[in-house]
Amino acid sequence: MTYGLRSIAYVSELIHPPLQHDPRKLQKLHGELFDSVECSYKDFKLLPGGAQFSNSTGGLPGAPVSVVNLLADRIQVREEQTGTSADDFSARLRFLAERALHGLPMQLFMVQQFAVRSVVNPQTSDDARGFVLQTIYGFDENLLTAFPSLPSLAGMRFTFPPNGEDQAVYNVRIESFSQDNRSLFIENVGTFGRPVVAADLDKLPERFSATYDFLQEQVVDFIDQFDSDEF
Repeated sequence: MTYGLRSIAYVSELIHPPLQHDPRKLQKLHGELFDSVECSYKDFKLLPGGAQFSNSTGGLPGAPVSVVNLLADRIQVREEQTGTSADDFSARLRFLAERALHGLPMQLFMVQQFAVRSVVNPQTSDDARGFVLQTIYGFDENLLTAFPSLPSLAGMRFTFPPNGEDQAVYNVRIESFSQDNRSLFIENVGTFGRPVVAADLDKLPERFSATYDFLQEQVVDFIDQFDSDEF
């Protein structure tokens, strides 16, 4: 079955050996990114132990988020509800990592973690909570009488052990979406424990893409097994 998968957030954490940031080097890096096409951030703010680069989106709850936090032990990149495509996020991540390794006192990223969060609508139900409880789990009303009320959210979590060349560990969530009861919220967090140095930076977009593809393919295929009038 074909789904209109809508990605709502991409998050990456590049973990490096702890260091003490020089605010001047952070400000110089911000200036380099500001003039770039791939990875521009308008605003600069010093944080305890580091800095934050961001694109202002109003700051209200639920507003889009476009930010990178450069902390003592990691670089965190977040694009939430900004309409950024997976390819654009990959290019942003690759460019930022290259400039950070060039301009800051770090030589490698020991661990990389990528999160992809999306929503998808089951085709055979307009109630995602009921789809999880009744269709996937097969619960009837009697089984849920042990609780004082029906749950407001219902879902499941899976952890998949390392496999493949990159030894990725995937943590998957599938649950009804609190902001729209017709939609399922699906998330995959991929953790890669093999270091990346400057010569291997292409591995970052590759590993992000592997995390995205696992959600787009395996997780969606799992949901599709239940999303049939014949099930």
